[in-house]
Amino acid sequence: MKNIDVIEYKKKPDIRYVVIDKDTGKVLDDAQGYGYKTKQNAYRAWTYKNRDKSKDKEREKMKKIVQKWCNSNKSFCDDILDDMWYATKYGDTDEKFGIAYYRNKFEQFGYTDLPFTIKEFMKYSES
Repeated sequence: MKNIDVIEYKKKPDIRYVVIDKDTGKVLDDAQGYGYKTKQNAYRAWTYKNRDKSKDKEREKMKKIVQKWCNSNKSFCDDILDDMWYATKYGDTDEKFGIAYYRNKFEQFGYTDLPFTIKEFMKYSES
């Protein structure tokens, strides 16, 4: 991983930021010549562009597994959507749709051996 820093450079009429290599002073990312409006955006872009792309493939694979499971267990997902609709319509704010809610739903429907975690289900399911 390179030793980076974000520095300010002036571009009329406002100030912009670029990512540089601390050791060489070379500009590594300048937003295609425009510069970033904030330091935070420059760091964010650099981190995104240099992320571990193998994890993207793993996430995409898990997303497909969850969605395939949801398609084959439609009644379960429909039941969750019904609960969410009811909570929204009637202002049932006591109903929390967190891990405990999903754990109870899986147990209620008898699903114990799942190919994903509850967090992955919450993240990738369309309910």
